[in-house]
Amino acid sequence: MSQNTNNSFVLNALHVAKPIVSLESDKTFLDARNLMLKYNIKRVVVSSPVDKKVIGIVTEKDISRFFSMYGFDKRKLGEITLEELLQNKTELYVVNKNFSLGICAKLMLDKNISSLLLVDEEDKVNKIITKTDLIALVASHDLGSVAVREYMTQKVITVRPQDNINIIPELLTRYNISRVIVIRENKPVGIITTRDTMPKGSYFGVLNYSNKDGPKEFENGFSSYKTRVPFAVEDIMTPNPILIDQEGSIRDAAKMMIGNQISGIPVVNNLQELVGIITKTDIIKAIVDLGKNKDQ
Repeated sequence: MSQNTNNSFVLNALHVAKPIVSLESDKTFLDARNLMLKYNIKRVVVSSPVDKKVIGIVTEKDISRFFSMYGFDKRKLGEITLEELLQNKTELYVVNKNFSLGICAKLMLDKNISSLLLVDEEDKVNKIITKTDLIALVASHDLGSVAVREYMTQKVITVRPQDNINIIPELLTRYNISRVIVIRENKPVGIITTRDTMPKGSYFGVLNYSNKDGPKEFENGFSSYKTRVPFAVEDIMTPNPILIDQEGSIRDAAKMMIGNQISGIPVVNNLQELVGIITKTDIIKAIVDLGKNKDQ
């Protein structure tokens, strides 16, 4: 832990980083999905089966995006390797243990990424820092009277409860987002995230009901009869989502995210109408701005 000229301690990357959860690139989507569900994480670090070096990161959003592009792929999840998904992956970003958390936050914001890899003295990747780790710090510190409305995203992608769920993966991919808000009369009644669109069974493809009495098995969130009968948004949404008032504080939003293990909260006015959404990225912006103000 480093010390600044004001005799106050400054946390750095090492203090919030966590051990990586990894798979080799010849492992499959099924392996990645199962690890994410088992450890309740949103990403898995991928390494080379040859030299064990880290070559990429697979996230829930990546799987959702793949599904939106290949929703009718009939292969089993155990037949699709992580290497196939990594073909178009972006650059990895690494930091060392002495990087300040302010620098880490700014790097995430500038590069539009959700995690940074931490290298040790031997230049090996052994830990990871995520937005969640930074948000946890915000939840435990007094940031003053910073209101949610100052940092919320006002443009929210929404759907209605009766909409066809087949549009959800497309919306998530098109707008590069991790959630859509379900509204009725402009009031949030549900939320759907990338995890809700991850296949629950062993196939990416859409399964068929053998009869109209219902499914014999449920392969993923999207089902059909022998002729396609799509589910509605309300069938997979999480109802009664956690909400925050636009006058609530950034710290309160961070506490709600950490306490409920969520990444975004619909923001409402005093009439409970949807006016925006506050996400981890928005709170990272607040961290960066507050850091700038302290430096001035």
